[in-house]
Formats: sequence, structure tokens, C-alpha cells
Amino acid sequence: MVRALLRFSANQVPRPITSEVILSEGVELNILSAQVDERGGEMMIEFAPERTSQIVEAFRKRGVEVRVDKFIEVDADKCIHCGACYSLCPVDAIEIEGDLSIVFHEEQCVRCGACLDACPTVAISLVR
Repeated sequence: MVRALLRFSANQVPRPITSEVILSEGVELNILSAQVDERGGEMMIEFAPERTSQIVEAFRKRGVEVRVDKFIEVDADKCIHCGACYSLCPVDAIEIEGDLSIVFHEEQCVRCGACLDACPTVAISLVR
């Protein structure tokens, strides 16, 4: 599955853009997370990889900013592998290896931000 971050402006919020894309393109997608209010917001969606260009183009055609690459960054020089982020991740995007090192599975991240507040060295950041 492919994950994409959608960013909506305030003037786009009243329109049923996500519904329009689903109906007009005949695509299936999962909404993994959403934080949208009258000022705009973001939505993380997931869909089949073979539909990537079609879905991205459909949202962009409606003025939505779409990001399909990296969503989280970890500064390897700052990370001390303490594991504080591990227990807070709601989607198991963070794993503790046998050698007790931390591994981030960026493709599973839903940008909830729980790991950011937990990190004592501020090694984790969300890509904007």
C-alpha cells in the first residue's frame, strides 16, 4: 500500500473533495488519520500502488497539496536509541531490534506526532 499526505487549505474544507475523488475516479482508499478544521488541515490516506498517479493527479487537480514520499525524519546523530518513542507509536512504525537499537518504518508512519514529544534528544521531526 502507498501512503499519501493531503494538505487542504481553508477554502477547500467546505468541499467534499475526498468523496469527489473516490466517486469520480472509482478508487478505494483508507483514511488513516485526519486533522481538518475550518482553517484547513491534513489527511493521511492509503491506497493500492497501481493507482498512485491517478489518485495523486485527482487530488492535485482539485488544488490539494499531495505528498507521497517521506513523512518523518530521524537524526541518527541525535538518536540515543532509548526507546521512549517505541511504546507511544499507535501503528507500530517503530521497532526495537535484537541489539536494542531503534528502527523507524517510515512507510507505516501516520504522522500522529506521538514520538516527537517522547524523544528526549529531539531527534525525530515530521517532514513538512
